[in-house]
Amino acid sequence: MKVVHLTTPETVELFDLPARRETGAGELLVEPLVVGISGTDALHYRRGAPLTDGFRHPHIPGTECVARVVGVDRGVHKKLLWQRVVLDPVSPCMKCEWCRDGQKTLCPHARTLGCPPVMGAMQQRFSWPSALCVPIPDDMPDELAVLATPLSLAAHFLEVARFPFMGSAAVVGCGHLGLLTIKVLRARGAGEIIAIDPIGYRRRAAVSMGADKAFDPIEAIDYARSSKSGGVHLAIDVSNASESSRTAVAVSRRGGQVLIGGIPLDNRVLFDAREARQKALTVNFTRRPHNTLARSLRLRQSPQMEGVEATITHLLSLEEVPDAFRMIRRMEEDVIKVVIQMPTYEPREESAQMITGRVSANGASEPIGQVAKG
Repeated sequence: MKVVHLTTPETVELFDLPARRETGAGELLVEPLVVGISGTDALHYRRGAPLTDGFRHPHIPGTECVARVVGVDRGVHKKLLWQRVVLDPVSPCMKCEWCRDGQKTLCPHARTLGCPPVMGAMQQRFSWPSALCVPIPDDMPDELAVLATPLSLAAHFLEVARFPFMGSAAVVGCGHLGLLTIKVLRARGAGEIIAIDPIGYRRRAAVSMGADKAFDPIEAIDYARSSKSGGVHLAIDVSNASESSRTAVAVSRRGGQVLIGGIPLDNRVLFDAREARQKALTVNFTRRPHNTLARSLRLRQSPQMEGVEATITHLLSLEEVPDAFRMIRRMEEDVIKVVIQMPTYEPREESAQMITGRVSANGASEPIGQVAKG
């Protein structure tokens, strides 16, 4: 089967390796149909898939996946066989004190699809817990169903925040997650929404998604401070830049909230502590939610979510994955959300040598596809 490997930072290789044929207890064997490139995938591409104790090579990216079920374990209902499902990427341990208290998002032992050491969805076959596979409505296309995963995260932001009805909000960072957050804010009865991003085409996309105004960071700070209340009720930072939190704090009103949902590339969050203290801001961090996909699929079908498909700007093949990561890395014009269409798995004979995973299907030690270096 074809597999994408992230090796050294900014290097992606395409291999042909043995396919998974079995499932574990309570698992489904799935074949991905589409995989969305998430902010986490882009971060791992830049960093080289880090672990706390260094690097693990190679790593398979892919945290957002729509797949078809092709095998079920004993004890799993067979009605799921051949169904399309969207995969919940977070698998909590269900045994720790946080899981027992119903705070599964805080599970310190949670495994996340596509986050080292858990291999991701850019492979033609793998297994995943059946409890984390949510069936998709028959009339929902694969490439739109894959948006359920980032949409669930955008909705989670507002569950964490105490957001007042008709309150004002700012979204810092207008990638696909920022744009979906704007949509959810509008659906939740937000008043004025301002979008903040240094890139012009992303600001234009934010307005098309429902933002009232869009600014670069300096303009946004001037606008917020000149308003009657001196800022917004809630500022959500979904950027990958450490300086973006400074902007979120600066555009917040006294007594407001800052929600940090992005992951900075340098693993630092920078803002003016004096300003945050004088405003008595509440600063929250949030993790990826668990068990929210069914609700996000229903939200995706809501008329208020009309137009979210415009966040998908590129639909590429698996062979084009190196180009996809390169485009995202360089923020090329009009790139917002890239979705990969996975090829159909074709069973074939595999040698014992191949099962070691040390050579490709053609017997060569080199990757079969492109090697992308950003």
